[in-house]
Amino acid sequence: MSCIFVRTNAMAALSEVQTRELKRTVMGQALQLVTGTPTKMVHPPVVDAKVRQELNFPKVELHLHLDGAVRHTTLFELAQQKKMDLKGAKSVEELKQLIVSHEPANLSKVLAAFDIFLPVIAGDAVAIERVAYEHCEDQANDGVIYFEARYSPHLLCNSVHKVWNDLADQTGEPFQLTPQGVIEAVKRGLDRGEKDFNVKARSILCCIRGYEDWNNEVLELAEKNKHLGVVSIDVAGCAHGADEQYEPSVIRVFQGAADRGIHRTVHAGESGGPKEVVLALTEMKAERIGHGYRLTNDEAAYQKYAVEQRVHFEACPYSSLMTGAVPLNWQEHPLIRWAKDNVNFSINTDDPTCFDNTVTSDLRIAQHEIGLSIHQLWLCQLNAAEASFLPDDEKAELVERIKKAEPAKN
Repeated sequence: MSCIFVRTNAMAALSEVQTRELKRTVMGQALQLVTGTPTKMVHPPVVDAKVRQELNFPKVELHLHLDGAVRHTTLFELAQQKKMDLKGAKSVEELKQLIVSHEPANLSKVLAAFDIFLPVIAGDAVAIERVAYEHCEDQANDGVIYFEARYSPHLLCNSVHKVWNDLADQTGEPFQLTPQGVIEAVKRGLDRGEKDFNVKARSILCCIRGYEDWNNEVLELAEKNKHLGVVSIDVAGCAHGADEQYEPSVIRVFQGAADRGIHRTVHAGESGGPKEVVLALTEMKAERIGHGYRLTNDEAAYQKYAVEQRVHFEACPYSSLMTGAVPLNWQEHPLIRWAKDNVNFSINTDDPTCFDNTVTSDLRIAQHEIGLSIHQLWLCQLNAAEASFLPDDEKAELVERIKKAEPAKN
């Protein structure tokens, strides 16, 4: 095991230093204090030089929320500059304690962290550009050569309406950054990051459940901003708890995107069931599915879409445990069956700000907890490259780079 489950009463008997050491293990080896039923405390595995060497093939990430990939140090620094309160956090470590999930819960609870930190960057074009730029560096340092960053241009702007309570009062900034301005700020950051860190990145624009009036504009922005690296649309978020409800308007928008040749990926089968995955694929014309773990609960649908049609699933192992999308037992994780059935899936982080994870740490989980071989982990990179929303010529180049790094089969 690479993640750690420990009992609270056992941890209390240890010193602070010992506790930190127990939470993090060199090489991600298993560590469990068995004093009855383990608690739900979970941490991603440590990635050291030896792990990086073992998993040194180039990586591709398709499922990453840019607004959930902000450095904790950046959030704290910006909040200090703007004199914004972060629920009383007085240091980066205190901020992490507030927003990083270490206890498997549910999607709604994880997403609640965004209410704490997203107002720090929303409406701030300079901050948004910085976030995009810094994430290019973080990805490059993790061996990622291509990633698709998704975000809601409406949640990151401040000209639509007050999504975040008292944003203008806290920051003193006028409401002037539009969704278009957000896309342009992200593009500036990604362009600088590509140049400085030799990594390629593209954008996916998200519709948000519960904000039906944004859906049509998301489609128009996606079509209008192809030249700014926008390659797809998505739908994410929770409207009434951790639901996966798709309003008629968002279904029509995705159908319209298909008619216009705009790529589509849809969050489904994470908090909802297999019927939501099927709806996304049939009515919304999704080309990829974000998460999709619960499709395995419908054997006929699983065989049709995952095994026979080989739809691509953007899997996020650590996130799936933390959001309650899968059982609290790695031995029951759907990826075990997916790997056995040669399902087309990739390994992704989802929201590093909320989980303190990286692509490599999630690969390590897939290796040690789920049982994937090094070659299977590499195959996930090939799957991701082939399922990317790059133009055909750029995709072919990316696929070739991944193929050249194929490790020996064990």
